[in-house]
Amino acid sequence: MKPRYRVTLTEQERQELDALTKRGKTSAKRFLYARALLLCDAGQQGPAWSVANTAEALGVTPRTIEHLKKRFVEDGLGAALDRRQPEKPPRDVTFDGAFEA
Repeated sequence: MKPRYRVTLTEQERQELDALTKRGKTSAKRFLYARALLLCDAGQQGPAWSVANTAEALGVTPRTIEHLKKRFVEDGLGAALDRRQPEKPPRDVTFDGAFEA
């Protein structure tokens, strides 16, 4: 099956992701996403792994890799690496005396 989203990293993005994976102070999820993007890179420098192979190597589902690639292509590198903010704020629930009764 042909991939829906094609990840092609620029040299600057590739260096940033490479530095992110080699630095010691990176959260596990950011490290995982950075590594996945490096493996899926279909540019001249990238290995262009398939979604299934990348998912198996990193221990995640292929759907996770597809979602990551979609976020990268549509929203850019920053959005792909960081968690998306919720669109609406959480409900502010206060417990008062009427609730207790």
